[in-house]
Amino acid sequence: MAFANFILVVFLVISLLVFVVLVMLLRQIKKDGRLPADKLTTLGAILFIPTILIFALVSKSISNWRSDIQTEKERVEITQFVNGVYKPLAFSQESLLRSFAEMRSLLQKTGALEREYPNHARLISSVTKQWSEAQSVLYDAYNNTDKEIRRAWISYNTMDQQDVLSKFSKQAVHLETDIKKAEKSYQRKVHSVQDKIIKNVDNARRLLDSNRKLPKSKKRKLLNKTTLENIDSFNDATVSSLVTFLGSIDRRLQEDVESLKKLISIAGQQSEIIRAHLIKNQDLEKPLKIIINDWEKLEADSQLQFKQILYAVEAEYIAKKLGLSKKSPAIKAMHKSLLLNIPSIVGKVIKKRNRIDQSYKIKQ
Repeated sequence: MAFANFILVVFLVISLLVFVVLVMLLRQIKKDGRLPADKLTTLGAILFIPTILIFALVSKSISNWRSDIQTEKERVEITQFVNGVYKPLAFSQESLLRSFAEMRSLLQKTGALEREYPNHARLISSVTKQWSEAQSVLYDAYNNTDKEIRRAWISYNTMDQQDVLSKFSKQAVHLETDIKKAEKSYQRKVHSVQDKIIKNVDNARRLLDSNRKLPKSKKRKLLNKTTLENIDSFNDATVSSLVTFLGSIDRRLQEDVESLKKLISIAGQQSEIIRAHLIKNQDLEKPLKIIINDWEKLEADSQLQFKQILYAVEAEYIAKKLGLSKKSPAIKAMHKSLLLNIPSIVGKVIKKRNRIDQSYKIKQ
């Protein structure tokens, strides 16, 4: 408080000095007679109005600052009051506030994630909704408890202190119990969200695993097919961020995926080059079309597998952003799948490319 008063006094002194200087400046201009009276008045307004506005704004800021300091002082006194009556209530309130802050931090990320990663937008939207509901549970619990605590503190400072302490000590136990109940409700909602995130990671992993071993279950086959059909194309920015993220898991996997991108590009280029040759060499239509079809099939198959890889990497990336621990069994299983499938997919694509390159035959 003393420091705030000192700052205010200093600013007032500086403002007064500026005002005096401006007055002296205007007197000198008037004495010199270089400006007409109407223009002198206009100049005075131009000089003084901004000064007055700045003074008003800074005064308001300092006033708000002093108000914040007073509020913080009261908050400290209230905390000391609760600690003196029933410490578990103070601890529970602090725990509730930490959980609220953590949830608020997570919710601030979900909007951007939903826009940047549309393939998992439905999951992110669902998680956001449930998290908002969970956060409301914490907010209501804190708000209701805080009201009762502040009421008791005000009564303690304005009424019979012993009577207030006697009654509030019993109420504090019930308030702490209410917080515990709210936290359990909050945890149930959070865990149900985690189950959705884990299920999403597992689903993406099993789709990727199908490249090495086809599932036996009809239900899994149908789910893989539906998931694959609904994967949208990834824009360049998303691809870049996911490939970089993959490098944080294993640098070799990043290099494999970058190799796959190049192979897809080469396949597309080769089919276009041979198609241009076909225009000028119609009599070679049959063998050239076979090669074109081979390159086009390689490109299409590779793009499909590339999408599956990106979808799996994105599922883990989103899961971590949504708070799933890297120690989660779902994350560990995904890492194992990536390490097995990516080199296998790239190796097969390289073999197919070599077969096409070496498919030229001499007529007997």
